[in-house]
Amino acid sequence: MAGTRGISRFRGEQLRSQILRDRHFDENSKINENKVDIKFHNHREILEDTKVDVFVQVNNQVVQGLSSLDVTVAMASRPVATVAGEGIVTGVRLELRKQGTEDFPFIDNDGDRVYGKIRFDSTASKYFLDFFSEVGGVESVYTFASDAAAVDYRYVLRTNLSVIPVDALIQGGSGFVANATDAEAYMNLKQIMKDLYVNGTLDNDGNANLAKPLVAQISDEATARSNADTAILEDLASVLAGEGASLVGVVSDVNHSGMTVQAAITDLASRVKAAEDKVEVLQNESERFVVEAVGGETQILLPGGKKALPKTLFLSLNGSIQAPGINYAELVDGDGNVTGVSFAPETLKGADAVTGNEADVVFIWYKEVL
Repeated sequence: MAGTRGISRFRGEQLRSQILRDRHFDENSKINENKVDIKFHNHREILEDTKVDVFVQVNNQVVQGLSSLDVTVAMASRPVATVAGEGIVTGVRLELRKQGTEDFPFIDNDGDRVYGKIRFDSTASKYFLDFFSEVGGVESVYTFASDAAAVDYRYVLRTNLSVIPVDALIQGGSGFVANATDAEAYMNLKQIMKDLYVNGTLDNDGNANLAKPLVAQISDEATARSNADTAILEDLASVLAGEGASLVGVVSDVNHSGMTVQAAITDLASRVKAAEDKVEVLQNESERFVVEAVGGETQILLPGGKKALPKTLFLSLNGSIQAPGINYAELVDGDGNVTGVSFAPETLKGADAVTGNEADVVFIWYKEVL
């Protein structure tokens, strides 16, 4: 029964009745603190001994014309951090951002980023944010222009887990601190990398993965395209065989042979030359015809409405050459071409059976107007 009495006392002091059927503690019978041994001091020491670097952001700092900015007030009289001690971490490269932007850096004249480093001046007991950029691969002091935009920056504060400042940033500081990793930025870089290289890798060695930079490749391609276009234009303008018009195609047509401009021109030119030769032959050959007079004719017209070129018509009467303007007159049209001859007032004689006289015979030759 001793065991039973112990259970009764325990139930009455701390637990509700019917404990075997109800697993909840009695709200009206709380456990006293002296019954619980939690070593808060030891836990606090553990938190204090665990150091962590956090980022404290400072916004809208005017840097016009400055190579160094006094940031003592922002550091809030904190000491310089040591390896095991808390305080401001100095000498660490801090990326700068244009005021109010998430990831918009300052760039110097030759394309390098401008960054800062916290420095403590022990003589003046002040903190300074010094500005730098690389010149020829060497870290050099950078002075902002007189119209430079204000900057945002985050400095590194070494503290412990028990007293993290309320303005500290546990995450999201990678955009400001060198060598930190930002997941979103890394994924964006991976996406850009795949867009550029299809399936390349970022090996984090700082060296180019391409044998030739993209800018150089684009420039070379533009130069090659320009040279190729120039070569095409020169070929089209060339008069050498196999170039120029020989490179330009034409639509097939039954009226010419050849599938290039040069071949078609050659074909058509040969046809034109042949036609000209025929015309020249025709012009050099004389048309001739003979008329036997019936009697009483005062003029003779060229047969079939033909016309003779000026000064090319010759006429003989009964075998004797006749002189124009003396023995006959030329009949001409408005263009000066000869259409016939006139003997007026003389007339031609026909054959006379009584007298036995023969008819006049007129022989005319001329170069026809084609």
